[in-house]
Amino acid sequence: MIPGEPFESEPDPELGLLLRRHLETGDDAEFAARVQAGLPDRSTQWEILARWARPGIAAACLGAALMGYWVGLREMKRTPPEPAAEFTATGQPSDGDALLSVVLASDQ
Repeated sequence: MIPGEPFESEPDPELGLLLRRHLETGDDAEFAARVQAGLPDRSTQWEILARWARPGIAAACLGAALMGYWVGLREMKRTPPEPAAEFTATGQPSDGDALLSVVLASDQ
């Protein structure tokens, strides 16, 4: 290997000395306490799931809304509008006979 290369196969003397100093304390209980103190807090499975709940529910709501919107767009393209929707979309004053014909036609 070329000297000074970042991935050398030779041991690093400074790192080895530092590791020996920290790992060879002679007191296993003290070493275990130091290692456990450096670990993040130990949560139960329920606490971990509770932290995931809000983002998970938000993602599920967003997914459901997008799916509903997509299905609604597909249904609008397949089915013609209802006669009542056509009647109210004209913007004309409502005529009693025309309204009655729409209501009677939708029951069939």
